[in-house]
Amino acid sequence: MGQFEITDLVYIVDACATGRAAGRLVSMARAVEELRVLTGDFISPDEVAANELSAVALERGCAVLFDEQPGADILRAP
Repeated sequence: MGQFEITDLVYIVDACATGRAAGRLVSMARAVEELRVLTGDFISPDEVAANELSAVALERGCAVLFDEQPGADILRAP
């Protein structure tokens, strides 16, 4: 894969997959955050983590929801 351990990626995908009538769905916003907590890696770009997680999710038959919003963590003053 790449920057993250495959065992960590599989664990996060399985933990974050939600069961739906149409199949399992993995939210990348949640999965990236969970991967950061598990690995302690808060430096790698979100795109790198999401790319590796989505590849594992797709291999495991999950649908992937790219719901990250750039700048969502920035508070804007009125």
